[in-house]
Amino acid sequence: MSEYLPIVSSFVLVLSFVPLIRKIRKNRSVSGVSLLMMSFGVAQSSYFIAYNVFFERFFMVLPFVITGSLSALILYYFIRYNASSKQRNQLALLLGLSTLPFGLLLAKDIEAAALLNALTYLGLVMSSIRVMPQTYKTIKSGDVSNLSARYFSLQFLAGGIGLAAELSLGHVSVAHVLMFVMILLTNAAQLGCIQYYRSKPALA
Repeated sequence: MSEYLPIVSSFVLVLSFVPLIRKIRKNRSVSGVSLLMMSFGVAQSSYFIAYNVFFERFFMVLPFVITGSLSALILYYFIRYNASSKQRNQLALLLGLSTLPFGLLLAKDIEAAALLNALTYLGLVMSSIRVMPQTYKTIKSGDVSNLSARYFSLQFLAGGIGLAAELSLGHVSVAHVLMFVMILLTNAAQLGCIQYYRSKPALA
């Protein structure tokens, strides 16, 4: 049963984007959604895709292709509905910086395997903290009109399943465990912020 947990976690992760994208399309607005959070999603997916393709772990490529594409789709809606010229430049800078490490593959004295392994750890860090910019933006703006609680709930669920899968392995990775714990904590904090700001008008 435990070998199916990563598949279930990936499926829940993909499914989590559906309510968020539907809400964005309905409101025709991405205000309140963190540009940095989604940029991290695109960057980490590209690192994991490169790693899994290089080491021929092709069964692990599809979930990252889908989640990376969905994060990119939200960035597209951001440009279409809300982005000012300054924000477009910020997005281009963020995405440009995320691709810079791949340029190191051209260096003769750097092994591709070592570089891609390092990028996966960078991806793990991004996975761990990607919700933090969203929470900061939510607290700063109080804007939750385009945020979906189900998105963060399903992300939380996917993190919990991923943690269970990791703990079921014979050799547990401390880095992976810490990543999943951070995913649980940051998504729980964001859910708390959404609930607070949605209930705030009723208390006024």
